[in-house]
Amino acid sequence: MSSTPAPVSRPGPRRWLSVLEAIALAVLWVLFSGKFDALHLGYGVLSIIMVMLLTRHLVGSRRHVENEFVERMSLGRAIVYPAWLLWQILMANLHVAKLILSPNPDIDPVLLHFRFPADGAVAKVTLGNSITLTPGTFTLRIRGDEFIVHSIDRPSASSLYSGAMQDRVLTVFGYPAAGAPAIDERYTFEPDDGSEA
Repeated sequence: MSSTPAPVSRPGPRRWLSVLEAIALAVLWVLFSGKFDALHLGYGVLSIIMVMLLTRHLVGSRRHVENEFVERMSLGRAIVYPAWLLWQILMANLHVAKLILSPNPDIDPVLLHFRFPADGAVAKVTLGNSITLTPGTFTLRIRGDEFIVHSIDRPSASSLYSGAMQDRVLTVFGYPAAGAPAIDERYTFEPDDGSEA
């Protein structure tokens, strides 16, 4: 029996995702290009159209397997999550800088094994990338619902121990928060022999 909690159902299509995608791409283009002449703005418009055409199956087509999870996204939580993640990245940068500059750094690397109760690949990839983007932690492997994460020390993985990062990703994709996960700490990594447990 699967222990994956049922996602919270959200009625109606999510047409705002296409608009949100276009706005996000336009903002990114302006931030990274920094040029506002006709040529660069034209390249920006063409790039946005190409990206939206290449990713339309993720937003507009009900036939795509992951679209079910994208449609259940909470717009408010999807907007707030990147700001929360940026704050986590900033705080983690300060912590890692303190470790590097310390004459006697308290580095105690550990591998964290935990389960993430979501059955959608988009939610798992979001969590895995969020972990890797945060300095001091790195997602080594995702198999099924099991995550293996390397952490330079325990404080670097505080949001994983508390379940804060996992819960924020879960609620973005319409799942109920699961709370602090059971984390198994190990100091060795068992290589994948190709066999499934």
